[in-house]
Amino acid sequence: MKKRGWLVVLGLLAAAAAGPAAAQDPGIYLGGSVGYSEFKDSCKDLIAPCDGNDTAWRVFGGYQFNSWWAVELGYGDLGAATIEGIALTGTFGNERIAVEEAWDLTAVFLIPVTTRLSALGRVGMYRARTTIDTNVSGIPPAHEAGTNSGFSYGAGAEYRLGSLGLRAEWQRYENVGVAATGEDDIDVFSLGLLWRF
Repeated sequence: MKKRGWLVVLGLLAAAAAGPAAAQDPGIYLGGSVGYSEFKDSCKDLIAPCDGNDTAWRVFGGYQFNSWWAVELGYGDLGAATIEGIALTGTFGNERIAVEEAWDLTAVFLIPVTTRLSALGRVGMYRARTTIDTNVSGIPPAHEAGTNSGFSYGAGAEYRLGSLGLRAEWQRYENVGVAATGEDDIDVFSLGLLWRF
């Protein structure tokens, strides 16, 4: 994990030790979120038009042990980066790098601010499948795919309304992809809703 990621996690843990307690009952919760993803390197230094942002979604379930932490399992679609353009040979082509299957297992640390509002941080692992589809005029389409695992971490806030919770969050998936597809860091910015049983 990059140094900045560790500093975020350590800062959240230190704040949790000093923060006020909030009324969070232990138990199971389910939820979902939607937002947008940003592929950090797929469009870097390209001359051809490239769109590294896309819609992303995630469903998740977890167990909250106390006011301070929970364990969460999520599954989602991180979207795709799309490159389109005309090569020097005059042929038209496009390339789509997609991460449409991503699992993550994370520890979620909560920092109560008020009885309803908590800051949150997460750290854990992901497993994702990346596909790359290339179409160039005059050449048969090419398809590559690969699956890899890596670190995932993030931060955000949660507002509780009875058994419902509203989340705003940033989550990073580091080094998604394999040699055949190329690796990229993917940031997801999302709004979510969860329900505690």
